[in-house]
Order: sequence, then structure tokens, then C-alpha cells
Amino acid sequence: MAVEEPLRSHLLAAVPHLRAFAISLTNNPDRADDLVQDSLVRA
Repeated sequence: MAVEEPLRSHLLAAVPHLRAFAISLTNNPDRADDLVQDSLVRA
């Protein structure tokens, strides 16, 4: 589990940037949130 904590921290720090990028792709905040969530689950 200790190895996963740095990854989790980096992913959480990137969420605002990922969300902004997803909004630029979808032009829809709700769809952007879904896209970011799906991406984080896969990571």
C-alpha cells in the first residue's frame, strides 16, 4: 500500500488540470467529470 500513496497524491493533485482539459474536450462539465473519473479508475 505504501507504493500506492505517492501515485494517489500525484493523481489527486492533477485532478483540477485533468478536469479543465476534459471540459475543453467535451464543453460539458458533467461529461468532463465522468471522463476524469473513468480515467482515474483506469489509472
